[in-house]
Amino acid sequence: MLLCRSHHRFHSALKSTRRFYNPATLEQWIDSPKEQVLVDTLHKERLADLHITLPTRDGTRRPLHLPVQPEALGYGHHLVFFHPHRPETMLRPDGTEADFCPPQPFTRRMWAGGRITWNNAEPLLVGDKAEAKSVVASVDKKGFDVGKPMLFVNQDITYTKSGSSTPAIVERRAHVYLPETKTGHRTGVTRTGW
Repeated sequence: MLLCRSHHRFHSALKSTRRFYNPATLEQWIDSPKEQVLVDTLHKERLADLHITLPTRDGTRRPLHLPVQPEALGYGHHLVFFHPHRPETMLRPDGTEADFCPPQPFTRRMWAGGRITWNNAEPLLVGDKAEAKSVVASVDKKGFDVGKPMLFVNQDITYTKSGSSTPAIVERRAHVYLPETKTGHRTGVTRTGW
């Protein structure tokens, strides 16, 4: 009897999960290559904006030191650059770009982890022209068999100085995508008036 209930729960969960999405569309998205190359110049003016906005980013209270050319780009400062310029109408409802996001209903995105490795022998320098190449390295499906589908999307980004073949920075970003909720609000969150 226990096996029968378990078997019934498994098939009910599977049917419930498939009501959310079209399996063929999801598999097509997973199988399709996803790559984006962005080119940017590491302008000191944009870095100065970062330094002014986050003056204590290194935990000290020392005087402001604006970056100069050809100083090495500080750790994490590459995140100021390499953003595609898209109008708001082309973004998903949560403000993210759809390029590396799975199809509906997997619209709830959460950070699942990351790793950044810097090549200090060949760093990016203030004033350099560089490119960021992003690819989806893998997509892992979890929880589909029990009616709690999640997609883990692992994105690899290499940042390379123009004219070089050796990456200065290698980054791995992992996001988990969950199906949208029926109400459109997060579970357990109540909206109140301001």
